[in-house]
Amino acid sequence: MFDIMMVASLIILIFILFILIKRLIKTVTIFQYESGIKFYKGKFKEVIGPGKYTYFTSTTHLEVFDQELLTADNVSVKISLAVKYQILDPQALISEYQNFQESLYMSVQFKLREVISSIEMDELLKSRQKINDEVRNLLLEDRSLVGFSIHTVDLKDIMFSAELKKVYSEVLKAKKEALSLLEKARGETATLRSLANTAKILENNPELAQLRLIQTIEASQGNTFIIDILNSSKK
Repeated sequence: MFDIMMVASLIILIFILFILIKRLIKTVTIFQYESGIKFYKGKFKEVIGPGKYTYFTSTTHLEVFDQELLTADNVSVKISLAVKYQILDPQALISEYQNFQESLYMSVQFKLREVISSIEMDELLKSRQKINDEVRNLLLEDRSLVGFSIHTVDLKDIMFSAELKKVYSEVLKAKKEALSLLEKARGETATLRSLANTAKILENNPELAQLRLIQTIEASQGNTFIIDILNSSKK
């Protein structure tokens, strides 16, 4: 009986230890298309790249971000953004940050994600300067960024997935074909309108048809025309 109780107690103890270890130690995998932010005791530590990481949850927290951004209409895009800044207070950079560039990178990523998620795909393609201005304004309003000043934000490139590129290519092709058909239809309509106007003019002025025939004969070379003109007179 005692042995059974010991075994049961041991199983319970192992189970409790397993739960504690699971809560205290966590493993996360960051994939190639993601990036991670590491916080240690609530403070930003570093930006980490793809890989498998194990850490103690009591002191460390990892936040994983998909590097692809989603627009307001749920279109996935990747954006290349350049930020120009000026260091104003080197001492503040040393005292406030372990790595101020990584802190700036994290802040830019948050601000860019906030801006992109509020606009739709069509607006994104047409409003580069608006995006630049909104991200820059959000960075200027961020009081956690000290020791340097943001000068410019420049959206360099917008990248789509292969599937989305194919869809847009097909849409552009369809638009070009539709415009071509529209122009052809307009041309045919103009031709028919011109013929109708000419027919109306000839109907009201039959002598113009004879003048046009004479002009055609004068302009032609090496052709034989047989003209049968019937003259009728009143008796």
